[in-house]
Amino acid sequence: MKRWSATLLVLAVCAAVGDVVHADVTIVQKTTAEGGMATMAQAQGGVPTPTITTRIKGSKGRTDVELNSPMFPGQISTITDGDSKQVIMLDHNQKTARVSTGAAAPAPNAPMPTVNIEGAVTPTGQTQTIDGMKCEEYTLTTSIDLSSMGGGQMPPGAMQGVTMVMKGSMWVARDAPGAADYAAYQKAMTAADLLGASMGATGVSLPGMEKMAKAMAAVPGLPVLTEMTMSVEGQGQMADMMRQMGAMKVTTRVTSVKTDAIADDAFKVPEGYQVIK
Repeated sequence: MKRWSATLLVLAVCAAVGDVVHADVTIVQKTTAEGGMATMAQAQGGVPTPTITTRIKGSKGRTDVELNSPMFPGQISTITDGDSKQVIMLDHNQKTARVSTGAAAPAPNAPMPTVNIEGAVTPTGQTQTIDGMKCEEYTLTTSIDLSSMGGGQMPPGAMQGVTMVMKGSMWVARDAPGAADYAAYQKAMTAADLLGASMGATGVSLPGMEKMAKAMAAVPGLPVLTEMTMSVEGQGQMADMMRQMGAMKVTTRVTSVKTDAIADDAFKVPEGYQVIK
């Protein structure tokens, strides 16, 4: 089940990740899932339905992920600063703030599992209006090699040859409130090489994620609706078992966009948290 949570976090990062940013922007997204692993999670206590709140102020950003599930309670927060090239991962349960700089992630206590990612973002030329916003469609294709994943009750090599394939579409609004500022922040994040630090701090090495993030940062505008279908390819017992669960559909949709001023305190380590460098 921890892999289920990690999968949603990777998607969340993909959906949320030079230019000058001019305004404060707060974007709230809701993620839902159905079929596949979501059915199994439902049987075991509830499907996480993350609410992702992204706040942008100049070169600084903060993303809060509320997992909204009895099995996965609590909040995960990441604060980024493009000027100082700093990433702060907040553990609200432990009241700790883990600080890293640039692409260098904090040294883990144990070797990090490596998950290789390949992907592409391609415009289709199709348009539609969503919640009053004119959106352009981009197709997304991503493959994640799970061969090195293990831990818990899973023996080493159990995921050998197993690949998770995600295909879907992303509808992007160029003229949404704060869309230009959102896109500029994504480019600034990528230019500062902050994605490697933020993902490395989660304990998973993700070769290829930087390339995927750059491709998504190049898309002009705000992703209003993203729909992805996840399936499994490969050979072996684990691949066969995962295929039997069927494909899973993950939908992330913007529920609100505001351009109100954001307090500077949102981008600081909360009082009483232990800072770990």
